[in-house]
Amino acid sequence: MDRRDFFKFSAGAVVSASLLGRSTEAFARSGRKYNVVILGDTHYDAADPEKYHAGYTDPNPKREANHRKEFVRNGNMWAGRCPDLVKRAACLVDDDTRFVLQMGDLIQGDTATAEIHRQFLDDAMNLFKQDLAPDLPFVTVAGNHDLRGNDDAVVTQAYHDYMPARMSRELGLDITDTNFLFNMGDDAYVVLDFSHPDVEKIDRLFAEADGARHTFVIVHSPVFPYDSASYWWWFLLGNREDTRAEERRYVRRLLASRESIVLCGHTHKTELLDWYGDGGRITQMTMSSVWAKESQGAWTEKVSAPEGYGSLLVASKPELGQPGPVQDIFNEYRPGIRRYSWADAAGSYKLSVGSRDIHVDFYAGSASRRSKRFRLR
Repeated sequence: MDRRDFFKFSAGAVVSASLLGRSTEAFARSGRKYNVVILGDTHYDAADPEKYHAGYTDPNPKREANHRKEFVRNGNMWAGRCPDLVKRAACLVDDDTRFVLQMGDLIQGDTATAEIHRQFLDDAMNLFKQDLAPDLPFVTVAGNHDLRGNDDAVVTQAYHDYMPARMSRELGLDITDTNFLFNMGDDAYVVLDFSHPDVEKIDRLFAEADGARHTFVIVHSPVFPYDSASYWWWFLLGNREDTRAEERRYVRRLLASRESIVLCGHTHKTELLDWYGDGGRITQMTMSSVWAKESQGAWTEKVSAPEGYGSLLVASKPELGQPGPVQDIFNEYRPGIRRYSWADAAGSYKLSVGSRDIHVDFYAGSASRRSKRFRLR
């Protein structure tokens, strides 16, 4: 039996339903544990920048120069360390693995045409699927780099033309949007596009997930303010002026009411944040597979207490630690944080899900042994 036969998919206004097999209900009743192998951001790229970035340009010369440095970084890590990271991840797949998940920024982006962008996406999807688990669904979520090019609107349309159709083939249902839902047994996986957050769609997807045993939210960005002086506002429904504060708090209450587990990327860190508030709980696990520096192939915890939340921001720009709008945002979340940990480490991850026990095992770089276990529930 194909492992995908264990899936049961449901859908509302965003996704139409399709059943792959009759075994899901038996699987759910059995209470069997299952696991998901996960890669964080990957920024897949070629050693030769001209392969995907020919004709790339940006109206801001400084920004273009920074992006071209990223092309070199990516080329080096994908010619060296990152294939070893993927081989390590492939070894985590076993008979209880139901699908493979990637947390967005699948590719570097920064392409000149829709055709190149589509080829970039297809090459990355095919490589990861083949190298990790050819017979399992490979699921990804939209990241900001996946939607970036000479004309963001053009490459975003290329992503929307390609990825929902590809996710439809991977999961065996009709996906027409970058926000969608699928179920694994009694568990709901709500996939959200943080670059185009639509509260009405999020609301509908959560309504469709009503009654789930566990609710997992798959989103590229964190749902909590990002501890970074340069990018602190890059979180779901966040922005510098906090103009979507009402929607942000509504979605936060929605997630808390389901005791949601958020799986995300974007920050290029391995991080756990456990928050209690709005009458519920949100546990966020942030993951990275951008092995840019050799040192990131080892687990070295930098912060291991709630008091450390926001410390990077202030260390980088002390003025942001003064009373004001930025601290107002962080102070809105600080009282509810019970656990907080982060490390500048990249690798692969294995999510294990049972009725009462949910944990993530992290393997730094290409480590043969587990580097850290994060207990989510």
